[in-house]
Amino acid sequence: MRTRRSDGEAISNAAKVRKAALLSADIASAARWGEIRPLLDGKLLSPRLHRRLFTEIAEAHGDPVTFSDGACRLISMTEAARAKAAHQAGLAYHLAAFCPGVDRPSLAKLRTAFGEEAVAFALGHAHLSIATSPLDLLSELASHVVVADGWSMLAVLADEYGISAAWRSAGWRDMAENGSASLLKGPALDLAAAAVDDVASIQENGRR
Repeated sequence: MRTRRSDGEAISNAAKVRKAALLSADIASAARWGEIRPLLDGKLLSPRLHRRLFTEIAEAHGDPVTFSDGACRLISMTEAARAKAAHQAGLAYHLAAFCPGVDRPSLAKLRTAFGEEAVAFALGHAHLSIATSPLDLLSELASHVVVADGWSMLAVLADEYGISAAWRSAGWRDMAENGSASLLKGPALDLAAAAVDDVASIQENGRR
């Protein structure tokens, strides 16, 4: 009988990280044969082509399995999970702009506009909120600022981890480029890391 490999779990986890990283990658820019555009329908690609694509990007931009735990967690997230983390981080950063006094009526409006989970995260990290210009909860600008700055904060975190732009999808890059140029790096890093950990832990525990 074949003995079960003691490192089987590690191998399985590495495979999951690499697969997720490839789905997150900006293939069109990072790979010489990006015209295949696998992100449009990755299921049509054979495992062999997936391996070739991954190897080409990893050789030039690093194997995600060798990255820090935080970096692996960030690029292993689905696009929806990253969007949720960006939403939470952006709201927490700008919380003071919406309700400096954190009164009940303001909180009720915040929950209606941004959701219970995002508000709960923001309140839990209110000490990192920055005194930015006041924002009207009901304005389109408010939603844009929260979302764009959240993505920009994830980009700042990715830069801090040393994650190459090749491992970031075009959508992530485009959203981040719309963020404010005046983000304070310290709070942005802390909130982005906390939001990623929060969303990732919920996924890992099977709670959504």
